[in-house]
Amino acid sequence: MRNVLSMVLFGSLVAVTGCVGMDELSSESTGELGKKTASPQLNLSHVVCDDTSGITAHFVVLLFSGTSQPGTLTGVNNGEPFTAEAEKLTGNVWHYNVSLDAGVIDITSAQVTKSSVVTASLHNPGEYSGTYSCGPEEPVCAVTVAPSALYCTDKPLKNPGAECGHFGLAYTGGKIDDVTGTSYTTLQGAYVAIVKSGTGDCGPGNSAYSVYVGVSTGDTLLTPTGGQDISHVTYCACPAAAPQP
Repeated sequence: MRNVLSMVLFGSLVAVTGCVGMDELSSESTGELGKKTASPQLNLSHVVCDDTSGITAHFVVLLFSGTSQPGTLTGVNNGEPFTAEAEKLTGNVWHYNVSLDAGVIDITSAQVTKSSVVTASLHNPGEYSGTYSCGPEEPVCAVTVAPSALYCTDKPLKNPGAECGHFGLAYTGGKIDDVTGTSYTTLQGAYVAIVKSGTGDCGPGNSAYSVYVGVSTGDTLLTPTGGQDISHVTYCACPAAAPQP
């Protein structure tokens, strides 16, 4: 009678709880007294701009067994490799910080390796992918100037202040007079650079200019008229008094 009752109770327990197959424990191991112990898991926790106008990618290793440091983190971001060492332990979580350049972030793989053994691979590759722009935002000038390879006026714009003022801009104090030839390589950046030659294609009595917008150091500026040397280059800036959008 006792054996029959035991069989009935066991059958009821199986009916209520069900059976756990071995395939359901593929990411777990059975520890002391039959308790389930999860394997370490590497996650990309977040991606943020840091104080140096770069990027910090924060990784965590969850459920790492023990307090010994888990090993070196290696990975690939946008085709470029990176490495980092574990920095701190909170609870059962180890933390890694990876410094990256701002721009395209696409972390496709990562793993933690200790003694040449991979102990955890990235659980969420591709997460937080995107283009990150860090650092102070560049102010946008409220004065819009259209670039022009040939800009004609019926008379010279005269001094640098008048040249910049003609476009509603401020003169920065940058005027290059010692130019020879039909091209010039800039030594500084400017919101607008004005290149002056002779009359050229603008016709007799007129003045010819080229207008470059968003100039960077090392840009090549060309004469506005073929064959005529550059007379001078004037750098202009967005006026400080102009309202910002």
